[in-house]
This record gives sequence, C-alpha cells and structure tokens, in this order.
Amino acid sequence: MLGREIDVWDFDEGATKIRRFLRPRKVLLVLDDVNHSDQLDYLAGKEDWYGFGSVVIITTRDAHPLVKHGVVRRSEVQVLNTDEALQLFFQHAFRKGYPEQSYRDLSNQVVKYAKGLPLALKVLGSFLHGRDIPAWESALAKLRKVGDAEIFEALKISYDGLDDHEKNIFLDIACFHIGYNKHKVMQLLDTCVFAATIGIDVLAKRSLLTISDAGILEMHDLLREMGLEIVRRESPDEPGKRSRLCLEDDVIRVLEKNRVRNFLQQ
Repeated sequence: MLGREIDVWDFDEGATKIRRFLRPRKVLLVLDDVNHSDQLDYLAGKEDWYGFGSVVIITTRDAHPLVKHGVVRRSEVQVLNTDEALQLFFQHAFRKGYPEQSYRDLSNQVVKYAKGLPLALKVLGSFLHGRDIPAWESALAKLRKVGDAEIFEALKISYDGLDDHEKNIFLDIACFHIGYNKHKVMQLLDTCVFAATIGIDVLAKRSLLTISDAGILEMHDLLREMGLEIVRRESPDEPGKRSRLCLEDDVIRVLEKNRVRNFLQQ
C-alpha cells in the first residue's frame, strides 16, 4: 500500500504507518478471512483512519471478532439455493449446464448432501466428472456413512481418490507452499521424487488447488484445513510422529520434547 518496502518492527508501528497513509484518502479496504480481533485492531482500526466515503469490507467465519470490534452492519452470506447449486455442480461434474439423464437423480442426491456450499459442490463435481454410475453410487454411499456433520468428510472424498504421489503433493502444498510460485514448488517437489507437473495439474482439475494468472499456488481455506487435519490425525497426541510439522506450535513442542529427552539421557 505504501508503494515501497518498509521495515516494521512491531504491530503498533505497523498500525501507525497504515493509519498515517490511509487517513487522507478515500479507500476500499477488503480484509478476507479474519479470524482474530487483533487483525481488525491493527489493520482496520477505527473510522477516523480513513477519508470520507471510504468502505471497509470484512469477511470471516466467526462473528465474534466483528462484535468485539464494534462492527454494526453485518450480513451472513447465504448458501446457494437448489437451482443455483445444481447449476454449479453440473458445470463441474459434466462441464455443461445440465446432466446426463441417467445421472440426474444421483446429481440431486449429491447436491442435497452438499447443502448449498459452493466449495463442496465444486470439489465433489470435479471428483465425479467422467466417472461411471457405480463410482457415483459408491461415493454417495460413503457420504451417507460418514454423515453430514462435517464438510471435512465430503471434501476428503476427493482427496481419497488421489494416488499416493498426488496425496503427498496436496499435503505438502497445504502445509508449506501456499502463496509460492508454481514452478519453484514443482522443482522442489521433484527433488522429493514426486511427479509434480502432472500432480499439480490433477489437483487443479479436481478443484483442490488453484493457480493464479501470475502462477501462484492458492487453496481454499477449508481445503487447507482439511490437509492440516489429515496430517494431525496421523498422530493426534504426538506431533513428532506425523509425516509433516505444519504449525509453529507443533514444531516448538517437538523441539522442546527432544531437548528434554537429550538432557535426561546425558
């Protein structure tokens, strides 16, 4: 925003620089996926941070930060209605605005399960694209078995359909490489004996990964959370036994445990 590289040593200093820069200007500010009130305190501030006529839009899956910050005008995003959900699902499952006649009833069942959530419709549709009716029936049977309490299980069906190399690529990107250049990540993954080029292409076609026009790897927050949860479930109580350490707290926990163990051995 400042148009140049600057060094910021703490949150208060950064907030001060943002406030000084924005105060005389009429701005449109969008803060996406806010999950803590501190983010609003340091990035959105108060109304006197901006020039007259400015608009601040905040998206979040937790209303508490908005309440705590005093945001008055709040609106809950509605899920897709049945017709909208069907159209979105058809586009991903059949690559057109209508289904094959023999798949119509199965399509209605998938859409009913997804409950109007666009991400689930895209992921499930991309996963089922080109598959025969028995494969659709098998996927629906699995959805019914796990229940509909967590969208995690619906998204994980597409992950389960990947081969081992593709699963590793997905988990590596979810844990470490979101926001990085596609080609640099491919070079890194290829050193791990992963077929990165075709693997990333498969993930993108299944809507598990998106690539920006600038070649940056991006992933929906729910998909990233699914990846982190898959890794966590490898060993819920012992981070050191997982295939990856994705979170800073887990890294610190493992290092501290190893330090204590080495001390006791000495």
